Amino acid sequence: MTDNILEFKVRSGGTITIALDRCVECETKACIEVCQAQGGPLVLDDERGVPSLRWSLAEIERGGCVECLGCELDCDLYGRQAVTIMLPLERFDEYLDSLTESVVYEHKR
Repeated sequence: MTDNILEFKVRSGGTITIALDRCVECETKACIEVCQAQGGPLVLDDERGVPSLRWSLAEIERGGCVECLGCELDCDLYGRQAVTIMLPLERFDEYLDSLTESVVYEHKR
């Protein structure tokens, strides 16, 4: 973690990264609302006005984050597009290569 990036590992081996500089200007804090509804680790750092973690990194990696993807989705829809979730998907590229029709969604970050 740095002053501008909040990054933590989750149980699947994936990583959640939040660009905190974008969160300062966010009026909705949508990621926090959806995370708290799921019992997840994000809380608001009232002093800085950005997301922070209510548990240790080790607790979160052991399963404190349920990996619902809600923080990224709600941030993209209602916030400042500050959350990126990268999850390991075994054989996903192989699956995509096997498709006979084109893929509708392409990740362009």
